[in-house]
Amino acid sequence: MKALNVRHLLGLLLALFLTVYGSYASAAEKTAAHASVANGNVADRWVLWVKAGHEKEFEAGVKEHVAWRKKNGEPFSWMAYQPIAGTDLTYYVFRSDGHQWKDFDAEDAWSMKAKADDAYEKQVGPHVEKVAHFFEEIDDAHSHMVGDPKDYKYFSVITRNLKSGSRAEAMAAIDKIHKALIDQKWPYPYRLAWSIGGKDSLRIVLPMKSYADMADPNPSLYQVLAKALGAEDSAATLKSFGSSFELADHTVAIVRPDLSTGK
Repeated sequence: MKALNVRHLLGLLLALFLTVYGSYASAAEKTAAHASVANGNVADRWVLWVKAGHEKEFEAGVKEHVAWRKKNGEPFSWMAYQPIAGTDLTYYVFRSDGHQWKDFDAEDAWSMKAKADDAYEKQVGPHVEKVAHFFEEIDDAHSHMVGDPKDYKYFSVITRNLKSGSRAEAMAAIDKIHKALIDQKWPYPYRLAWSIGGKDSLRIVLPMKSYADMADPNPSLYQVLAKALGAEDSAATLKSFGSSFELADHTVAIVRPDLSTGK
């Protein structure tokens, strides 16, 4: 199988030190960011591990189930993702974003009225080994998602677990580097999100349109930060961020529109 570069240098920087590579935002992009906040910054994320040998049946069941949800007027829309890199390739992720917390009351009411759990257990449940559920709060102030989301096919996802008592130090480093990189007009899109459920984790998502987008950036993140902050200050800030977290996981996922409800 093809070995994935996944913006190797950038990935190393994100995994070992920091993943907030801020970027220049045009007036239109800033307007889009404000719209994102207005629409809601909460995401719902389900992770489903498939029983061994049930992959075909699982996907067939998911297609039937998402068609059922659309037919029955579900308020939420869902996008499906499948890992293509990492040590565990046996799960699928189903994610719905752009919500305010109050939206989940309407979703729960619809689910109960439509008996969505019963439909899931019949159509998908027999092929699922285990399930995990999380919420996410998107850090819009330190994210830079540009363009049409439908144009992105791959997502590099880095999960870092926050060390106890380190949030203030981590956020100070993120904010400092983010501001420095804005000044340098770093052009790459990214999203930061804090996971709710399980460990206190920061999820760093790098969207890509193709494998070509996985090439190393030039100039590198190190070079850009050193230019903005100076070599000594840049190294100290990266060290401050790195000491606040422990690396938990790094994977690359592909969008599965055929398993999604769509917008």
